[in-house]
This record gives sequence, structure tokens and C-alpha cells, in this order.
Amino acid sequence: MNEQELAKQVIQHLDRGLGQIKQGSLYQLQSARLAALEHYREVPQSAFALSWAGDVAFRISHSRHFNLRNLIAAGMLALGMMGVTYWQVVVQANDIAEIDANLLSGELPISAYLDSGFEAWLKRSSQ
Repeated sequence: MNEQELAKQVIQHLDRGLGQIKQGSLYQLQSARLAALEHYREVPQSAFALSWAGDVAFRISHSRHFNLRNLIAAGMLALGMMGVTYWQVVVQANDIAEIDANLLSGELPISAYLDSGFEAWLKRSSQ
């Protein structure tokens, strides 16, 4: 049984039951249906959701530019950016550790790391 045959059988069954419903009930059902349709037409249906994300994913995956080569290139670019960021964090941490070690060992005076021009710049920029 396909979908159209099932729909026809449901319609026939509902039509047979129509003869058993009172006239007042039919009028109430019809007026409720019309009210629901008017309410549906008046109120715009807006849904705050991420429905756009599925649309974007569908468009990207069905684009003619979406292939394995581009996917690998994007992955390599992302990995490269993560590597550079990690390297910068490690280098900065090593620089700070080296400065601390030099200060604690006494090889450099503290005044070598103090920037007296910074306070002057702050005073000028706040005016």
C-alpha cells in the first residue's frame, strides 16, 4: 500500500464519520478551524535556532569546490595556525623564565628591565 492509497482510505473513513457528527459540533469545528487559520496567517512564525548552520553545512558540502584536496588544505592551515600559536606561547614563556633567571642570578640589574619612559607615556596619554 502506497502513501496515496493510505490517504484515500483515511479520507473515506473520516467522511463516513461525518454523518454521525451533530450539526452544532460541525459548526464549532469549522469556526475553530477558521480561527486557527486566521491566527496562523497573522502571526509570523519565527524560530530562534541554528537552522542557518544546517543550511550553511549543506551548501558547503554540496558545493563544487568541496573536495578532499580543499578539506586537507584547510586542515593543514588550521594545524599550522595552532602550531604557530603554541610556538609563540612557548617562546614567550621561555623569555620570561630567562629574564627571571637572570634577575635571580644577579647577572643583570633590575633597572635594566624597568622602563622609565612608560610612566611618562601613561601620563601623556591620560591627558
